[in-house]
Amino acid sequence: MRQAVDPGVTQLLAACADDDADLLARVFPLVYEELKQIAHRALLRASGNATLSTTALVNETYLKLVGHANLTISDRAHLFALCARAMRQIVVDHARRRQADKRGGQKVTMSLSGIEMESTDRPETIVALDEALTALTERDPRLVRLIEYRVFAGLDTRQIAELLSLTPRTIQLDWLRARAWVGQALAVDAEPGGEA
Repeated sequence: MRQAVDPGVTQLLAACADDDADLLARVFPLVYEELKQIAHRALLRASGNATLSTTALVNETYLKLVGHANLTISDRAHLFALCARAMRQIVVDHARRRQADKRGGQKVTMSLSGIEMESTDRPETIVALDEALTALTERDPRLVRLIEYRVFAGLDTRQIAELLSLTPRTIQLDWLRARAWVGQALAVDAEPGGEA
């Protein structure tokens, strides 16, 4: 991800009307390489799935977004939030298919730091995390975005702070809360410490 905000993306988004059908087609090429880097990290961290490539994940993300009839994108941060959420949904869908193929059904025990630190080839881990995030959405949507950016997009504290317009310290504190909440939701103790 670039350190500075790309004024071309922000200006294009601001200049386009809500009903501009070509908006995503015009903006996506401007951020394509960044999204490929994010997709690569997402696949390494989250799925360990050789059947889903970086390019396929970015392309599926585009198709998922372009499929929404009334998609409005307010700024660059909003675009990346939509992309991170779409990538999460795609990775989770692939994990669910793999889990169904394996006919697992085992109880999942994990911590949020466990999934963010290493790739996993266990689709039930991704599915369990998605279920926990769905539950957390009702309580604290910002924490869900933080987890999506961190776990599914592989962004660091500084990048997340920039996208959420918060300080890095706030992101670090929120990361501790997110880890604790997910740990509790998955019926395991979240590991103390650790930074975003």
